[in-house]
Amino acid sequence: MAGGALDVAAGPADAMAGPSATPARRTQTQRREQAERRLLDAALAIVARTGTVRLTLAAVGQAAGYSRGLATHRFGNKAGLLRALAADITARFEQQLRAAPRRRPGLDAIRGNIAVYFGRTDQQWTSTRALLVMMTEGFMDEGELRADMAAYNRQALVFFETQIGAGIASGEIAADVDPAAMAVLLLGALRGVMLQWLLDPSIALPQVRDSVLRMVDRTLARGLSV
Repeated sequence: MAGGALDVAAGPADAMAGPSATPARRTQTQRREQAERRLLDAALAIVARTGTVRLTLAAVGQAAGYSRGLATHRFGNKAGLLRALAADITARFEQQLRAAPRRRPGLDAIRGNIAVYFGRTDQQWTSTRALLVMMTEGFMDEGELRADMAAYNRQALVFFETQIGAGIASGEIAADVDPAAMAVLLLGALRGVMLQWLLDPSIALPQVRDSVLRMVDRTLARGLSV
């Protein structure tokens, strides 16, 4: 994921120059990364608020504080922007996973993924809102997001399938668990909970999270049917 641009760190000569010294200029790469970050942030907020149907590249450029044509120059077209946005949402979640305590492959990694999923720090749940909107609009007939959202979904499923397979190999997950089928159930449970919570914030997410974790332990470790 492209991070926000940072000014080049001051060297010894800059430190000696005192507070009146001219700040180091950002490189072209840093300016480009900053522009992309602001464009994606603007697109994320717009999609979370109004969906993708009325999204325009011009509106994204203006919301990011740039010209109307910069988003077109950077992403080519609306499909390119939404594809980049889906990748950015993935990168945001992966960044949170990396920041969490390291987990062992298998059941521990699955539990860690679920804990991070329910413990996101974005109080507006902007990324989650935008993702659910994009997935909903993606399965419509002739939806331009269909292929991209299918690829995004497959990537999420692969994580669970891989960890279930690792757990089976180590003996901590029952051998009669079907990794592909269970991955679909787990991902469906997580997204279904978030959809319900976004519609009804009175739902107690910590209690639901704990129930999901207990369900995972019982189902995977003992091979019970959900």
